Amino acid sequence: MHVNRTLFATGLLWLAACTGTAGSDSREVTAAQCRAYYEHIYRLDGADLQAMMGEELLARESAVCAEAGTVTKRHYDCAMAARSVDDLQACGAPNT
Repeated sequence: MHVNRTLFATGLLWLAACTGTAGSDSREVTAAQCRAYYEHIYRLDGADLQAMMGEELLARESAVCAEAGTVTKRHYDCAMAARSVDDLQACGAPNT
């Protein structure tokens, strides 16, 4: 379980390193939206992110996402409408 938690945390940290791009509405996604986004994209792959990461780490990563502009509003809207991993991949990178 600890290995899974570390792997998922690493994945989220990688996303956090990809900050938003200028002119892409990157800072319009709130921490609550980031959390919903993270939970949704992992759920598409059959994973329960909160169970794997724990509440504290998930809340912290969601706050970092919102502050750094990791996920653009355009990408968020596309990803939240995705109903499969293929749909999600068609959305492109989180910071676009």
